[in-house]
Amino acid sequence: MAAAAAEIRHRSVEANGITMHVAEAGPASAPAVLFVHGFPELWYSWRHQMSHLASRGYRCVAPDLRGYGGTDAPPDPSSYTVFHIVGDLVALLDALHLPQVFVVGHDWGAIVSWNLCLLRPDRVRALVNLSVAFMPRQRSVKPVEYFRRAYGNEYYVCKFQEPGIEEEFASLELKRFFKMAITVQTTGSSAMSLVKMQASNKKITLPSWLSEEDVSYLASVYAKTGFAGGINYYRCLDLNWELMAPWTGAKVQVPTKFIVGDGDLAYHHPGVKSYIHKGGLKRDVPMLEEVVVIKGAGHFIQQERAQEISDHIYEYIKKFNTDPSMPPRLSKL
Repeated sequence: MAAAAAEIRHRSVEANGITMHVAEAGPASAPAVLFVHGFPELWYSWRHQMSHLASRGYRCVAPDLRGYGGTDAPPDPSSYTVFHIVGDLVALLDALHLPQVFVVGHDWGAIVSWNLCLLRPDRVRALVNLSVAFMPRQRSVKPVEYFRRAYGNEYYVCKFQEPGIEEEFASLELKRFFKMAITVQTTGSSAMSLVKMQASNKKITLPSWLSEEDVSYLASVYAKTGFAGGINYYRCLDLNWELMAPWTGAKVQVPTKFIVGDGDLAYHHPGVKSYIHKGGLKRDVPMLEEVVVIKGAGHFIQQERAQEISDHIYEYIKKFNTDPSMPPRLSKL
């Protein structure tokens, strides 16, 4: 891991009115892969995939998203809509002179990546999304209400709507928090509860795929930044629902591979399995080529099954024309 990290370059890029911290690996002139992280993560979640693909001749670009890590964090929660985040990524690609890229997303990064493909398919050669399936806009039910009906007011998505909830994270022992959050595996409806995390005295033994060094890095960064930026993404769920009204029924017209662990809570939300496997996802993502369900894997799948996910990404994107001089493929919309 240390050797892989040593190969990663870091810099700041001005994009869409903010300064973004960007990690890169691989040849600058090679076909590019944009990695989009989730919550509570950073570019660091992609360290294994970056090393793997860089060694195979790809340029890997992994920013800290708006509100995370070394990237600016505007204070207004309404500055974290899907238009802001997708706008950041498009502006980042422009700043890096990348007309089109492969995209890999996870968790909130998967949601952002679905919307990047929906709004700007001309910038994406192909998509590999992890953990969170495409969620078509429902005409009558806002997202927070959906989660409240499914899991109750104490569900973390609902709790994150409350002003000041980020202050509760300040009282956490961060290394323990990340150990619990990243290694949890569940197929039920239980979810992140800060109260339960604080009260728990259960001994945590790290799995082979997560080191004390990994946890220390995350804890050190979040000790400086706090969690408000990431929580603001959840606060914009209903605002996004309003803003995306013109795209109701729109389809994602980008070649796609979707991967999920069968122990991932997101895979067990009401109706998700049926949507994925009985034609709904294929209807809304017509260029979906493959769905992979990895047995025994949890939510942070790109770390837990690092080699397997790296292989899946590489085997999929290598099928496409990777000549960086080729013009962007036009959307079918």
